Amino acid sequence: MRKLILFVVIALVAAPLAAWLADNPGQVRIAWLDVEIETTVGLLLVGVLLVAAAAVLLVELLRWLFGLPRRLRDRRTHKRLAEGYAALTTGLVAAAAGDVASARHHVRRAEKLLDDGVPALLLLEAQTAQLQGDETDAIRRFRAMLRDPETELLGLRGLLAHALKDGDHATALELARKAHRRSPGTPWVVSTLFDLLTRAEEWEEALVLLNQLADLKLITPEQARRRRAILHLMLARKALAAERFDEALRQARRAVKLAPAFPPAAVEASRIAARIGRNRLARRILENAWRLEPHPDLLAAYLELGGKDNPAERLRRVERLRSLQPFDPLSYIALAEAQMAGEDYEAARHSLARARELGATARVYRLLAELERRSGAPEEKVQEWLARAFDAPADKAWVCEDTGEVLPEWKPFGVSGRFDAVQWETPAKLAALEGGRAPTTFLTHTETPVPATTPAPAPEGSAETARLPARERPAPEEAETAEAKASGAGEADAERGAGEGESGDGKPRTPADAA
Repeated sequence: MRKLILFVVIALVAAPLAAWLADNPGQVRIAWLDVEIETTVGLLLVGVLLVAAAAVLLVELLRWLFGLPRRLRDRRTHKRLAEGYAALTTGLVAAAAGDVASARHHVRRAEKLLDDGVPALLLLEAQTAQLQGDETDAIRRFRAMLRDPETELLGLRGLLAHALKDGDHATALELARKAHRRSPGTPWVVSTLFDLLTRAEEWEEALVLLNQLADLKLITPEQARRRRAILHLMLARKALAAERFDEALRQARRAVKLAPAFPPAAVEASRIAARIGRNRLARRILENAWRLEPHPDLLAAYLELGGKDNPAERLRRVERLRSLQPFDPLSYIALAEAQMAGEDYEAARHSLARARELGATARVYRLLAELERRSGAPEEKVQEWLARAFDAPADKAWVCEDTGEVLPEWKPFGVSGRFDAVQWETPAKLAALEGGRAPTTFLTHTETPVPATTPAPAPEGSAETARLPARERPAPEEAETAEAKASGAGEADAERGAGEGESGDGKPRTPADAA
C-alpha cells in the first residue's frame, strides 16, 4: 500500500513537470574542446539520469566482485558451524541415552568444527567423560566452565552433583552457596541449598531461605508453615542442648503457634516448660493441642507431667483429656487402657465400645482381645477379636512418604534423607497387616506386652469355614489333625496355668499382673 501511494505521488509530480518541460523546452549548448552539443533541457535531464544509473550499477558490480571472497569464507564458516552444532546436538542426545561410543564420536567431531568455549560443547565433553567413568576429566571440564560467566552456573551444578554423589556434603554446601549468590532466583539452586542447609543443621540460614521457597512456589503455603515450625522446633532443641532454656521455650512456642496440630512441637514446648518449673503452661500447651487433634505422643507427654502417679491419678488425667475431645476414638482408647490398668474391666468394655462407634482400628480390636483375656473369657472370644484386628483399618503412625516405612517416632528427616518426609498418616495395607500381628501395647502405661497370636482355624462346618470357597476349605482329615493339635496344646497350657498361672490367693495371673 505504501508503494502504491508513493508511485501515485511521484506520478502526480512528474506528469506536470514533464508537460511544463515540453511547453518550455529551452536550449542547452555545451562546448568542450572541439565538441559542441546543443540540446533541450529535458533531454539533458534524461541523459544525466542515465549516466547516474550506469555509475550506480558499476559501483555495485565492483562491490560484489571485491566482497566475493569474504562471502565465500562466511559461507564456509556458517556451514562448519551448522555441521558442528548438528554433531553437538546428536552427541547430547547420545549422551542422554547412554550411548558412549556415539557420544565420544560426535564430541570429537564437534571439537573440530566448533571453537573452544561453546557452553553446550563443554557440557557434552563433561557428560561424555562421566559416561566413560573418567570423573577427573569431568571435574576438569566443569571447572573450566567457571571461567565464563555464561557457563559458570552450569559448571557449579556439575560440580555440585559430583560432590553429592561422593557424599561430600560440606563441599556441596559451599558450591550451593556460590550458585545461590550467582543466581538467587533459580529454583533448583534454592531447593538444593535448603536441603543441604537442613542436612548440615544450619537451621537459622535454612529458615531465611524458606521464604524464597515459598515465593518461588516450590512448596505450598501449608508446607511452608509446617517446615517453618519444624525449623523453630530444631532451634529449640539446639538451645535446649546448650541449656538456654528461655530461648528454647520461645522457639518451641513459636513452632506451636505456626503448626498448632503438629504434636512434636507441642510435646517439646511442654517438656521445656515443665523443666523450668512452668507446669501449668506445659499442661495448657498439651491440652490445646489435644483439642485440635488427639495424638498418642500428646497423651504420653500429658501423663508424664504427673510423674510416677498411681492408676487412679492416671485415670483422672485421661478423663480430663476425654472431656476435652469427647468425639475422638483415641480419647476412649486411652480411657479404656487406664480402666484396664485399674482392673475396671466393665468400664473399659464400655469405653472400647464407644471407640468402635467413633472409628474402630486394629488397636481397638487388640485391646478388646486383651480385655477378654484379662477378664477370663474363653480363648475363642479372644481369637475372634484378634481375627477382626487383621481386617480392621490400621492405626495412624509416623510414615516416611518416600519409602512407606513406619517409624517408631517422628524425625525431621525421613528414611530417604529428605527433610520433612515423615508424616502422621495411615500406613499402607502391608504395614496394616503387620500391625494386626503386633502384640498389644499400651499408650497410658507400660506393661509387658501380650503377644497377639494368629487366630485359630475355625472348626469344620462353622460359619467361618462356610465363607471359604470349596477349594480353600480344609479337608476333613486335616481339620481333625488340627483339632487334635489344638486340644493337646490347650491341655498343656492348662497344666502350666495350674502351676504357674495362679497367685497365692488362687486368682489367675496375667502377664501384666506378673509385670
